[in-house]
Amino acid sequence: MPVKFKARAFHLIRGEGTVLVLPISLLDELSTLPSSIASPNGALEQDLLGPYTGLDLILESRLHHSIVQRKLTPRLGVLTPGLEDELKSAIEDYFPPCDEWTEFMPYQLFGKISARLAGKALVGPALCRDLTWLDISVNYTECLFETIVILRLFPNWLHPVLYRALPSFWRGQGYVRSAKTLLGPIIRDLLCKNDNGLWSPADKEEDSNVLCWLVDTAKGKDRDADTLAHVEVLLALASVHTTLLRMVNVLYDLAANPGYFDELRAEIESEAKCKKGWNEASYSQLHKLDSVLRESQRMSPPTTLGLKRLFKQSYTFADGLYIPKGTYACLPTFAIENDPEHTLDPEIFDGLRSYRRSQQTQASDSKGKGNREEHQFFSPGRTTLNFGYGKSACPGRYFASLVLKILFVKLLSEYEFKFLSGGGRPKNIMAHEFLFCWPWQKMMIRRKENGICPF
Repeated sequence: MPVKFKARAFHLIRGEGTVLVLPISLLDELSTLPSSIASPNGALEQDLLGPYTGLDLILESRLHHSIVQRKLTPRLGVLTPGLEDELKSAIEDYFPPCDEWTEFMPYQLFGKISARLAGKALVGPALCRDLTWLDISVNYTECLFETIVILRLFPNWLHPVLYRALPSFWRGQGYVRSAKTLLGPIIRDLLCKNDNGLWSPADKEEDSNVLCWLVDTAKGKDRDADTLAHVEVLLALASVHTTLLRMVNVLYDLAANPGYFDELRAEIESEAKCKKGWNEASYSQLHKLDSVLRESQRMSPPTTLGLKRLFKQSYTFADGLYIPKGTYACLPTFAIENDPEHTLDPEIFDGLRSYRRSQQTQASDSKGKGNREEHQFFSPGRTTLNFGYGKSACPGRYFASLVLKILFVKLLSEYEFKFLSGGGRPKNIMAHEFLFCWPWQKMMIRRKENGICPF
């Protein structure tokens, strides 16, 4: 972002329309505006071309948002042992034999891992290993983003005609139909039992998933098997894709800075040897690993723009900036987080950057009760906006943090990684404001001789 625009709004001209990019000085006021004035969902629908991708369905309701926030997040501790078991099973199923250095493709491998772990929370143990569901979870995302990237190369008036000519659109529709065929009968059966008072989610593993909670809480037009099946597909898109990108990028960043491998392993081993042993609370004590996750996301976020809003009404900010009705606005989140005023030497990967800040916060508090959480991976801040900010912050960020830590505790404890001979960290691929990983990139993996995972 040019320095001359850092403190004031400017227009970004894109193929499909104009975006108003706002300065960080308006962050707090923007984040508190009601959706009736500045709609996050309206912006996301426009951004991801909801009418042509099916994403408008999930944006019309906050049901999934409240379930993740009120049902999934509070139960993460209970779900942790099941996620650990699912990861162990997935690694046995998908990892290549690697007693010696062996080539593998992280994106392809982690896509399957991410789908299995997300599926455990989204559809439960009975379906998270279903091959049809796993295929949908991974490949629907590819179709959707292919459709979005292509359509957004063209002006809006062409979209209603052009989207039907894209093979990726029709493949995506096929995955949605497959999901309705797979999940529909299960959802209809649960809806019937729930309506007749014969079933409601119990505190047991098979009922502790988003599918069961959706059935139990959906009302009105949402209380439909096909609608809930479609919602599950879109939730898989959100959880599998974003977690997959973070898995791959963290591994790239560690392999590019191999000194962190031993430091993180030492942290894991130290926590495993504590008096209480390894348990679901252990992950919150992995402060160095958490710092690496946060630093990786700073340098390789899923998008360079955030806090997106579609103004449903005209509005004038306190500083006098007038926003006409219908304006699409956002903040340059990548530029903000990588501004040297906010991040020292932003071009350098410093995996323990947030860890040191957390330590300094603790030390500066005379009672030793400094707020360590403000520097954690899942914590949004004024200059850390990848998960959003304020009341619209991503509700799934706690689940994503847990899944990533479970994975890297296993990988760091039992495996070694490096780039191919002569290779280095692959560059991110940018399409519009989105950042992707090259799906066919290869690396080397080897099982550690005496590696022991604490779970």
